[in-house]
Amino acid sequence: MVTQNNYCRGRSGWFSPSLISRWHASAMEFICELDEDRLVTRVERRRYRCFEDTAVIAYGRAFTNANNLPLLSFKQIKISPSSDERALHERLLERRNKVIAHSDADRQRISFTTECFGWENKLVMMPRWDFDDALEFFAEREALVAWFGTLISATSKRLFEQVQSMSEIRFVRDHTLIVSSGAEEG
Repeated sequence: MVTQNNYCRGRSGWFSPSLISRWHASAMEFICELDEDRLVTRVERRRYRCFEDTAVIAYGRAFTNANNLPLLSFKQIKISPSSDERALHERLLERRNKVIAHSDADRQRISFTTECFGWENKLVMMPRWDFDDALEFFAEREALVAWFGTLISATSKRLFEQVQSMSEIRFVRDHTLIVSSGAEEG
């Protein structure tokens, strides 16, 4: 029987289930609802940027080292990405690593300005920060949805193949199911 312990130690042939979650695909599908000819407010653009960042983070999760979860590889799910798909994959991981999860200075777009104006007979200098809220992958949103669909399909198919030769599986990892130590709260 597969249990939490032998799964999390990287049991041969198993991979991270986070790709199957569809968070990345759902987030990108929300962006696809945005008409490219429609003007949007900065607040709306930031909302869509949150969706894009969510897609990038969720995508990268399966391909990035995490405690007790094995990495996903294309070989494991038996796919060979095209050169365009591989380039998109690399850009997604670079965006995750250099912009969203970490702040590499060479990839940041920040503007800092001051504006001087009079207030109560004094000159006041007001600082103003402006951060990049552009959508990095907007032009490629349809290609991303297709790529995510390919990965979800291949991952699901591979997982289906793997479980056919196993006994029944009972596996739950839920951080909200913490068993009390039995100590009284007081």
